[in-house]
Amino acid sequence: MLEYDTYIFTRRQEIIIYSGIFAISIAVSFFFYRSVVFSIIVLPFLKHIKRWIGEVLIDRRKRELISEFKDFLFMTATSLGSGNPMMESISDSIPKIKEIHGEDALLAKELEIMERRMKQGNENEVDVFMEFAIRTGQEDIIDFVNIYSICLSTGASLITALNRATSVIIDKMTIDREIQEIVRTKRNEGMVIFLMPFVIIIFLNLFSPDYISPLYTTWIGRVIMTFVVVMNIFIYSIIRKIVRIEI
Repeated sequence: MLEYDTYIFTRRQEIIIYSGIFAISIAVSFFFYRSVVFSIIVLPFLKHIKRWIGEVLIDRRKRELISEFKDFLFMTATSLGSGNPMMESISDSIPKIKEIHGEDALLAKELEIMERRMKQGNENEVDVFMEFAIRTGQEDIIDFVNIYSICLSTGASLITALNRATSVIIDKMTIDREIQEIVRTKRNEGMVIFLMPFVIIIFLNLFSPDYISPLYTTWIGRVIMTFVVVMNIFIYSIIRKIVRIEI
């Protein structure tokens, strides 16, 4: 089963990632030191870069999942309101989720697995849902399972609870979307600052190499170039911390 807090790269993805990292490191090494030898400096940081890429992909995957789950709540509330049991509601929601989010929708695959476990394995609905919720680590999904369990044990209105849960999730997604727009703007501004030294160095190398040659022929120039690279990495780490906001 898919673990949502970890990301396992395919062989093709790893080749693309490592190729991209080495291409960028060679370009930086050439334009900052006029030698590709310094590109090997990136080797100790390969795991860190790969882990960072994995974190980005994990965050994107969780956002896709919670968006699909919101639609699932709508569908389930409608189906239960028509008098259908939860099992049938799950079965009915699978093709609809695929229609909206595509055949590879994460939640559709999860629901198919849960449906088989409940039908063929005769597993308890709440246990199956809770295992999925804990695996995703999403507070909204865990809350839904807790609400569902309480409604089953107390006889409370599941439809009302689902409608309220959906409303809360939609409100959180709306706030999250607004925050992400602000963050995206700030991230773009930060990336301009981050990329500016590289653009200037490349521009001077292409159009005025004699002007910048002391930076490559003296030890002070090497120190300055190294300082620029280190500061840029530091700036990017700061930008990354600033834009990682969770609701």
